[in-house]
Amino acid sequence: CMEAGYTSLMIDGSKLDFEANIAITREVVEMAGDLPIEAELGTVGGKEDGHSAEAQYTEPDKAVEFVKRTGISSLAVAIGTAHGIYKGEPKLDIGRLAEIRKVVDIPLVLHGTSGVPEDAVRACIKEGICKVNYATDLRIAYTNGVRALLAEKPEAYDPKAFGKVGRAEVKKVVCDRIRLVGSDGKA
Repeated sequence: CMEAGYTSLMIDGSKLDFEANIAITREVVEMAGDLPIEAELGTVGGKEDGHSAEAQYTEPDKAVEFVKRTGISSLAVAIGTAHGIYKGEPKLDIGRLAEIRKVVDIPLVLHGTSGVPEDAVRACIKEGICKVNYATDLRIAYTNGVRALLAEKPEAYDPKAFGKVGRAEVKKVVCDRIRLVGSDGKA
């Protein structure tokens, strides 16, 4: 990734035990040099890449130790979000997030934000979340764009046309989320 010109990296050792997560994360930090590194502590529930996971919330004291021992630039915390599509409304532990923010002095990240109510996203940002991930919303938007094209033109077969409508739908969602998190008009 570094040779390809990436400007930051994310290492997810969250499914490992605490010490193994520290070890692999520290190794990535050392290899990356000056590149910013995001790491995840605790596990976001849900299903991603065919793997199911039960949520294990980030503990504030473990977050402090993890940040100190790894040297990461940002920390993805587990406070009740999940990867994939929610079966009900997520219950976020905003109090836990506030406690983590009090003791950790690097940017905090929220994974599994697709499907989280807007007021909850704003509350997380107010309590210190600096980056949000919306992968499922973007995947759904892209897929819906392609489905709409195929419903209108079932004979369509050109992947470039699929990509064009898919990207247009993704752009709409991205613009909406940029406004939601208060980043519109900012570089």
